[in-house]
Amino acid sequence: MLSNHQRRTFSLVGSRQVTVLILILIISGGCRQPGTSSDPQPTNPSSEASEEEFSSDLTLDEVTLEQANEAGELIWKINSKQVRYSPDQKVAKIVKPEGEMFQDGKLIYRMKAESGEIHQDSKRIFLKDNITATDLRNGIVLKGKELEWLIDQEILVVRQGVTGDHQQAQAIATEAQVFTRDKRVEFWNQVVVTSKDPVVQMRTDHVIWNLEPETLISDRKITLDRYQDQTITDRGVAETAELNLKTSIATLNQKAQLALSEPPLQIGSDEISWNYQQQTLSSPKPTTIIHRDEKVTLTANQAQGDLNAPTFTLRGNVVSVGEKRQSQLNTDELIWFVNRQQFQARGNVIYRQLDPPFTLTGSQAVGELKDETISVSSGQTGDRVVTEFVP
Repeated sequence: MLSNHQRRTFSLVGSRQVTVLILILIISGGCRQPGTSSDPQPTNPSSEASEEEFSSDLTLDEVTLEQANEAGELIWKINSKQVRYSPDQKVAKIVKPEGEMFQDGKLIYRMKAESGEIHQDSKRIFLKDNITATDLRNGIVLKGKELEWLIDQEILVVRQGVTGDHQQAQAIATEAQVFTRDKRVEFWNQVVVTSKDPVVQMRTDHVIWNLEPETLISDRKITLDRYQDQTITDRGVAETAELNLKTSIATLNQKAQLALSEPPLQIGSDEISWNYQQQTLSSPKPTTIIHRDEKVTLTANQAQGDLNAPTFTLRGNVVSVGEKRQSQLNTDELIWFVNRQQFQARGNVIYRQLDPPFTLTGSQAVGELKDETISVSSGQTGDRVVTEFVP
């Protein structure tokens, strides 16, 4: 006997209505990375229910289908221009469907398509062609050619030519998985996400878009480009990354590299926090900075930079190496004024030069990295400046 808890209401032409009871079947599981053996494997609707299996006697026009839970709360509702049923009424083909998805009795998603199928046994709904799915809570709009709706799992899967549009960013991918309760969208394969203001584009194969708290996370190798007037000005690469759309801070992790056009710098570390709107950056881990034009390389345990000034502050085991005279400066802390190529060094300063060969030591130093000139002083410590010439 069929359950009284679920029903489908069909609004027919001529104000005629038919009520059909359906059986509740509960399924469980999760949605994982596409292509793995543990993925939900949707059955191709066309292969499961061919056109010959449907009878014209089970065709209805202008129909509303809906499903509620045991508490009477709507789970979904679909309006269709036409519905054709298989003889066992387990599969329904729908034309021009416009659907609504509910969560805890509240409307959260609206979607529409050219056609689709409802599979009662597997508790799945398939929509095809010109898919549009809109999250009413945050405004993200997903489009594609196919949509699979896993009803009990509260998951939407959009495939083929997927685009996602939001007030903060746009995304394109091969597939998108929407976890409606978590307010999370995962984009897979050839993913490109572009933030709108400022314009920053990330390219990778997997992006987790947390709509709350507005973050984009990639656990795959990623390229991040900053645009100005449609021109790439800066580029970052890393093994993983997180982009905070609210604060405009990108955190690059593991083999992170940041190439800047102005000033012409290459920055490398295992962690770089880059505010691409304010143009500041910092790294709490060992960092290497290379000035591509002046052939100067600096390393330190930590680094902070203001790209507008531009100025860098390096701390802990600071080493500056210049190629022209094969010189090296060691210190505890160094402030580098990039455009002027000037610096201020504090703490345990040691300067070595090979041409001509000599060594300076002291507690403070100022100089120019470009010309490799330096003045070492004792500061207020009372220590002596030591100069050593090598014949």
